[in-house]
Amino acid sequence: MMPAKQPKLLLVDDHEANLVALRTLLSQDGVEVLQAGSGREALEMLLDHDVALAIIDVHMPIMDGFELAELMRGSRRTQHVPIIFLTGESQDNLHRFRGYQAGAVDFLYKPIEPHVLRSKAAIFLDLFRQREELARQRDRFLTLAEEKARLLRERDEADQRLRDSESRFRLLADSAPVIIWMNGVDGLEFVNQACLNFFGVATVEEASRLSWLNHVHPDDQAQAADTYRRAVAERLRFETSFRCRRGDGVYRWIRTIGMPTLSPSEQLLGYIGASFDLTESKEAEERLQRWSVDLERAVNQKTDELRRSQTQLRALATELNLTEQKERKRLATELHDYLAQLLVVVRMKLRQAIPGASGDRTAELLQDADQALTQSLDYTRCLVAELTPPTLKEFGLLESLTWLAEQMQRHGLPVAMQQQMPVLSLPEDQAVLLFQSVRELLFNVLKHANATRATVEVTCTEHDCLEIIVSDDGCGFVSAPSDHQGTGTARFGLFSITERMAAMGGELLIESAPGQGTKARIRTPYRSAQTGGGEQQPAPVAALPASNSRKKDLSAPPLFPEPSDLIGILLVDDHAMVRQGLRSMLDEYDDVAVIGEASNGKEAVESVAQLRPSVVVMDINMPCINGIDATLEIKSRHPDVAVIGLSVQNSGETREAMLRAGAATLISKEAAVDELYLAIRQALR
Repeated sequence: MMPAKQPKLLLVDDHEANLVALRTLLSQDGVEVLQAGSGREALEMLLDHDVALAIIDVHMPIMDGFELAELMRGSRRTQHVPIIFLTGESQDNLHRFRGYQAGAVDFLYKPIEPHVLRSKAAIFLDLFRQREELARQRDRFLTLAEEKARLLRERDEADQRLRDSESRFRLLADSAPVIIWMNGVDGLEFVNQACLNFFGVATVEEASRLSWLNHVHPDDQAQAADTYRRAVAERLRFETSFRCRRGDGVYRWIRTIGMPTLSPSEQLLGYIGASFDLTESKEAEERLQRWSVDLERAVNQKTDELRRSQTQLRALATELNLTEQKERKRLATELHDYLAQLLVVVRMKLRQAIPGASGDRTAELLQDADQALTQSLDYTRCLVAELTPPTLKEFGLLESLTWLAEQMQRHGLPVAMQQQMPVLSLPEDQAVLLFQSVRELLFNVLKHANATRATVEVTCTEHDCLEIIVSDDGCGFVSAPSDHQGTGTARFGLFSITERMAAMGGELLIESAPGQGTKARIRTPYRSAQTGGGEQQPAPVAALPASNSRKKDLSAPPLFPEPSDLIGILLVDDHAMVRQGLRSMLDEYDDVAVIGEASNGKEAVESVAQLRPSVVVMDINMPCINGIDATLEIKSRHPDVAVIGLSVQNSGETREAMLRAGAATLISKEAAVDELYLAIRQALR
């Protein structure tokens, strides 16, 4: 068996410093790192080396990373090499799409997080080693199969030689290399030279004085004598095998065949027969039997190993999908909780500064900056939604699939959502994998089916099995039970979904026919999500002084203030900068005062009980208790307190959920400068 190949990494970058940094980051024992300073040099290396992973910089002179990837995909030798693109430019969906279209498995932006790149490289190195191990096992299996075939051919050839010998004996008895004998009424009448040589005698007379039964092995004597006597009594042909002692004392396996010789009056005249030495055939047969048992045992062992490897690969693929989704969720959280909040605060400050700007040029510049911030917030929301749908965590799988149907409508594919259950409670990992599978199926429909519409149906069968059906009215295809149709990413996507469902104990069934559309049926066990542990206890809540020193003390403001009274405001947001921005904005109004702040939903509920504000300005996404649940709790205890929701992601599902909880309205954070004060006055009216 061939020794295991050492996996190789190919690094392609036109900057030597980047190559040195990547080599330092990815170097490890048992891995060979190749470096190329251009696309041409990389292609030359790929002609001589089998690469486990190629990490390619996008922007290079003469031949950029995309062109290099397309050339690799056009060659049979390199078309299956995984590619990770690196780029130092800002994140651009067009570049990302072009990278994945060129065959990349990932697209990373500089500066690169070392542990992320090492983790991704380690996965593909492990996959390369496993493929090499499977190839070696396959070669060994083929060697064993060829050996078995050779032995079978030898056995068949031996049988054929034996049959040829029997035929030649009947035609040329005297020259046949077998024992030929003839018995008459008075005893032995004839034996050939082979018989004489076997018993070690010189003449037929000497042979006739021998008792053949005495030369038979004691364990075979009874069987041989009984066969012969029974055949003589019934005047029938006989055939038997036994061990017979040769003249030198060695026992040999002899196969004897006798035919009766009858007179015209049907009287028995004797027997003519032939005896064949079968020792070598017997030994070969025993060896074949032993080898067959050993080969079957080896095949079963390798089959079990292949099954275990398949299970491990399936678990690895599932873990890879979950890791990808966790990373998407982490990035979305970072964008939402930090970048988006900072942009909101900056826009609040900017909108406060615009009215007091001196000079037309200054006001124009501030307006341009405000417009740029608005575009940045919109782009940040799109990035968050692309990474992970906000509805998946907040509202579950059903709402997320509804959101996905709306997104597909924007891509040009109308999708109808049908569900037979109002609520679907699933563990987060199962919900993420199911959502990802449905999304891949819908994008397959969009790219390959030429469909005018699609349907997503969610049902729960009587055997606690969740079933999601994605159907379309597209061109369809001829489905095969052992192969998913389609080419390229479509076939890989269906295979990935199949493995994902198998890892969860479910399955993917495809029903399709040319011109009749396609129906993809996902089935998985339905296991309800478990309730999480106890919530983190927030810090004690303390009342804050009124935010405007000109305003009177509001330690216990009235719930229905008269126009001459100050309106007590409680600000609830887990970002101190946002609370500071809202406070400074509300300080501009003489009839409102911020009497307290809270950093999460639980603090908000306790603060309302202590401070009795007139209005609570409530953020949606917060730790401990989110804004929707906190609003529901506040309105159930203090129905006269008005609640105004704030959110960076001001989606329709969030607005409906907040209004159902009892909020007066929901406004986006960047619009708070223009709309918050008016919303406060309207909520009190």
